[in-house]
Amino acid sequence: MTAITVLGGGISGLSTAWYLAQKVPANVSIKVIEASSRVGGWIRTDRRHTPIGEIIAEAGPRTLRTGKSPDALSVLELVDDLDLRSHVILSDAQSAAARNRYIYYDGTLNRMPSSLSSLASGLPAAATCLVGGVWRDFTRKSNTPVENDESVHEFIGRRFGQKVDDNLASAVMHGIYAADTKDLSARALLYPFWLADRMGKRGVISGLRKVARVSRARHAGRGVESVDGERRARNPEFWTSVDGASMYSFRGGMQTLPDEMAKKLRERPNVEISTGSKVVAARVGAMGKAQIEVDGGRVIESDHVVNTLPLHAMQGVFGSDQTPMLDHTPYSSVVVVNLTYKGKGRTPVDGFGYLVPRASQHESRALGVVFDSCALPEQDTCDVTRVTVMLGGPR
Repeated sequence: MTAITVLGGGISGLSTAWYLAQKVPANVSIKVIEASSRVGGWIRTDRRHTPIGEIIAEAGPRTLRTGKSPDALSVLELVDDLDLRSHVILSDAQSAAARNRYIYYDGTLNRMPSSLSSLASGLPAAATCLVGGVWRDFTRKSNTPVENDESVHEFIGRRFGQKVDDNLASAVMHGIYAADTKDLSARALLYPFWLADRMGKRGVISGLRKVARVSRARHAGRGVESVDGERRARNPEFWTSVDGASMYSFRGGMQTLPDEMAKKLRERPNVEISTGSKVVAARVGAMGKAQIEVDGGRVIESDHVVNTLPLHAMQGVFGSDQTPMLDHTPYSSVVVVNLTYKGKGRTPVDGFGYLVPRASQHESRALGVVFDSCALPEQDTCDVTRVTVMLGGPR
């Protein structure tokens, strides 16, 4: 019997097993190997019962994005296939959480513009540097370095000025990667802008039109990603509500998604999910099959292996075949502090939360703060205000 082994029981490993189970014959064995005692990886919801009711705290991601991108649609289709529609809670695209996002700068929360109309009230102090930054890019001659890459910090500073990085870009990268712009690749993370800098005669903004033309030509004929009509017809109410939302989660927290996927996978006779099994070695056996050794000495033979382990968990697994990338890829450590206060409306403003840029690191040691009760009020089953503080990273 053909055997497929998936290394890692996080969201990547589970979704890999899920889609394999839909495609391969029922006589193909699928094994998921997970080192910890639970599935979900970085997705982890802590549900605590208190005298005033159940309180949800997320240790990892807390929302998923809607939209027309292939990634967003594939997750929504997965939610649909898992029959989790009734568990979904949505944040409307016109809600305060969708429109109001802040940067902590000069001791105050600066609301970032969310649309052209929001610019009518003027730029907040943190973003005034954008005016000079755009002018600088328009008027400064091309100064693209010979090297193929540079840090985000170097790229932003070279074209738009140091303040744009210190006030804005650094905050965004803190929120996404919990890392310093000085350590992040411009080519990898800002590729359209990096490419525009090389294609434009006078910098990034002039080159964006050329990049857009190239992109349109490359994707000509593909059309806009959309949900197929049959799927939408089966559950029109769900898909219509999703169209008007900016993000979503689940009433019981994000852990709902991997738990339901694991439950339905375990119902299949050809799928096995093994938790508490750490992969210690992977090699090719004498018959050309992969041999996966887990702690305790058990060896699993497989015709195909899909590896979804994070790089740090792969240290030593592949022996002498290990690539240098595994040893030299840095990681950020982040501490997530979930705070719950009695009473509603305890946040200083109504919005998704705020990020802290490099320019304000002397005033706050946080990377950012999420106002969970504002972003997902339906998760609050009692009279509380939930806030999440993220610490660590480059601080």
